[in-house]
Amino acid sequence: MSILRRLNDIKDLPTLPEIAIKVQQIIYSDGGDAAKLAKLVQQDPTLTAKILQLANSSFYGTANRISSIPMAITRLGFNEIGNIIIATSVIKKLSQRSKYLDYTQFWKHALTAAHMVDITAKISADNFSVEQRQALYLSGLLHDIGILIYDQFFHEEFKAIIEYAVKNEISYIEAEAAVAPKESHAAVGAALLEIWKLDSMIINGVRFHHAPEKSSANLKVIPYAVHLSEYILCNSGIGSFEGLINPNGINVLNDLKISADKLPTYLAEAQKEVEKSDLIIAISKSEPNLLLKTV
Repeated sequence: MSILRRLNDIKDLPTLPEIAIKVQQIIYSDGGDAAKLAKLVQQDPTLTAKILQLANSSFYGTANRISSIPMAITRLGFNEIGNIIIATSVIKKLSQRSKYLDYTQFWKHALTAAHMVDITAKISADNFSVEQRQALYLSGLLHDIGILIYDQFFHEEFKAIIEYAVKNEISYIEAEAAVAPKESHAAVGAALLEIWKLDSMIINGVRFHHAPEKSSANLKVIPYAVHLSEYILCNSGIGSFEGLINPNGINVLNDLKISADKLPTYLAEAQKEVEKSDLIIAISKSEPNLLLKTV
């Protein structure tokens, strides 16, 4: 039986944290409701402690200590706090020890990609709809989730791909295409998101992030945005597990309506996010009794 068919039969298949769904709904609702976001976070003491630890870290350079979630939202920004909550809840839910996969490196790549995909709407000359902007961050964060599913539930198949890559001295993405051409991590990831019943734009962004040109015309903007972040990150070493990404003649900038003079700003944002991702990962994995300390 194929991996995609076996996926539905896994009893302990992870689910997307409920708070991630609720937070996304709040931050992209009309007008945004900071009070509602703060109330939701404060219902979880552990999450509250994690957010305050991050808000008081040296990364944000805050002069005065932040002692409440409303203060953190005011100081760091509504969307920033929302995305941090989504990221920390997802990392906590989907991380585990692995013989083959470096989860710290994996999430570093995913977090940076999520931010880069999210800012695509800001640097593009195109007008992104509310629904598209809502899909961007999660599409970036979850674009490689199929790799986690391979690692956690299909060990032999994952091992076969890695051993093929090592034996033939090729990248993971090339080995995957040779060993499992119809069940790539993109296809497996998209299948999982379908089980989670996520928005079709997010599913489409994950399914076609390595081949955005194959996406249907009305849904192509998300996979093109994810592909751009993937191309830059993998080819700069932030996501080296997959190896180098070949552009294959795809004109991503043209399809996203991004002028070349916007790229320096885009890359600077990416570098900043790499630094922040280390902090988010550390806090996501930290124990509750350590959370009240300031970084």
